[in-house]
Amino acid sequence: MLQGSLSIKEYHNPVKVFRKAFKKYRVEEFEEFLSEIVYFSLGTFNSAPERNLADPYLHLIKMLDATWLILERENNKKLLESN
Repeated sequence: MLQGSLSIKEYHNPVKVFRKAFKKYRVEEFEEFLSEIVYFSLGTFNSAPERNLADPYLHLIKMLDATWLILERENNKKLLESN
């Protein structure tokens, strides 16, 4: 069982990851976060980020793991149905 960054509860129900993330942050806030990450990764800058970037990052990683898990389960389900 490969959980990645997901807890056991999240592994069993990956939709919870999205509910939790979007309860805390709006889609626009994730877009702003991604813009900030790109900006700060491009090189030198004169100031530090104005907000905590770690929390949205952790949610994003969990959402990527949950998405992979959902797609993997869907693919496995289709394979079983075709056999």
